[in-house]
Amino acid sequence: MGIFDLFRKSPFIALREMMKEVLECTSRIPQLYKAFMDGDEKEVERIAKEISDHEFQTDNIKNSIRQSLPNSIFMPVARGDVLQIITSMDAIADKTEDLGVLMSFKIIKVPDELKDKIDEFIKAVLDVVELSSNVIDELEALREAGFAGPEAKTVIDLLDKVNESEHKTDVLQYNLTKIVINRSGELDCASLMLWMKILETTGDIANAAEKMANRIRLIISQ
Repeated sequence: MGIFDLFRKSPFIALREMMKEVLECTSRIPQLYKAFMDGDEKEVERIAKEISDHEFQTDNIKNSIRQSLPNSIFMPVARGDVLQIITSMDAIADKTEDLGVLMSFKIIKVPDELKDKIDEFIKAVLDVVELSSNVIDELEALREAGFAGPEAKTVIDLLDKVNESEHKTDVLQYNLTKIVINRSGELDCASLMLWMKILETTGDIANAAEKMANRIRLIISQ
């Protein structure tokens, strides 16, 4: 079944198909980080290529959805809201691809203190993406319920968890950035800058997921 056929049933079913491809990108973040911290350049490049391939597929689905979204089709939500969700969803995949590219530039030293704390940061970022994906999964049931009742309460609870988890990633990113800056004497300038960019880009993945979720909160509140 094509995207247009999915849209004739509901725009949210098509969004779920796009989110599946986005998750193919983000699910590779832990192994990407492991390869990078192990200094395995070839493995980093291999995983980065896989992420890029899935990001390309995400773009294809995004473009198909946009082309299948004429104003004439009856929509349970505003066309602009759907486009905003698609844009934020696409940003999750884009930022994950950017992370793969950054790690492909150069294998750099990993401060010991960073090794001990990076896994918690990665998990927190992926938690935000997973919770946001769960919100997308609930949208069809929410549409059938008229965006009200227990179904709306379930989604709002999920949205609150997304915001809480994203805040946790902000705190962890701040702490990790502080570690990198305090180890500036051990790192050359290029490595310092690359670590800063890697942490920022990883945090941006959670930011994009939260932005997508917040757009859905606006839809419910309308």
